[in-house]
Amino acid sequence: MNGRTSERGSYDPEHSQTSGSLRLYRQKPVGSLHFTRMLQSEWTKIRTVRSTMWSLIVMVVLIVGMAAVLGATIITPDDDGKDPTVSLALAGTVVAQIAAATLGALTISAEYTTGMIRSTMTAYPRRITVLAAKSVVFGLLMFVVGLVSCYLAYLVADGMLSRAVAADSTNREILKGVVGSATYLALLGLFGLGVGTMLRHSAGAITAVLAIVLVPTIFGGFIPGKFGDWVVVYSPTALLTKMVAPYGDVEGGMAGGLGPWPGMVLMTCYAAAALAGAATLIKSRDV
Repeated sequence: MNGRTSERGSYDPEHSQTSGSLRLYRQKPVGSLHFTRMLQSEWTKIRTVRSTMWSLIVMVVLIVGMAAVLGATIITPDDDGKDPTVSLALAGTVVAQIAAATLGALTISAEYTTGMIRSTMTAYPRRITVLAAKSVVFGLLMFVVGLVSCYLAYLVADGMLSRAVAADSTNREILKGVVGSATYLALLGLFGLGVGTMLRHSAGAITAVLAIVLVPTIFGGFIPGKFGDWVVVYSPTALLTKMVAPYGDVEGGMAGGLGPWPGMVLMTCYAAAALAGAATLIKSRDV
């Protein structure tokens, strides 16, 4: 029984009410504890959902598996003899970006599909904070997994490719390829997260994100004039290609457009624009 009991066993309701109020007060989060708890909650959700684990496994297998396949099959250099280890090792990131974009869209759109988002918003009504916590947890997870996968792919390719094919890669090439590719995968995933928040439907969000990523590269060349060139050069896939390509090709004006790191700044703008649109809509719409 709650409350204070006297020596005769009597019950003090006034003390019971006071203790209950104190308990309720202590349970209320204070200050930055709000965001810390949201981070913990989002980390628990993202690591216990099957789609997250499967998407990450597929991404790792594509990146490392492609490096192993190319390392085992390519035995002669190209006409210019310019096949560095990094560009061949990270060729799988061009395909793995599909898994990153899909996972980003599913991270929140799946909650809308299942209705779980209502429970989240009821437990914590500050919607912008919820979106920020999801973005931080997902972005860090994607970057770490991408960094480990890309570096492992480089080690696999470096060990399997013959010296006749791959020149010795410099630290500059490795840093650009590995860190740049991991950064791109994280930013693309955040872009998908923003689109998924705006559309609130898994199938529609995945379709929209993949169309934005793949269609400009495939069909941009059929658009006449400079606009078609602009669509291709500044598309997400082209920005990733700049990170994977040898420095000589990039500095020589490979496909025009921005350099590797300025391209990542543009990719950051894409992700920021999607998340800004998501923040605007999530705050104004009903769940």
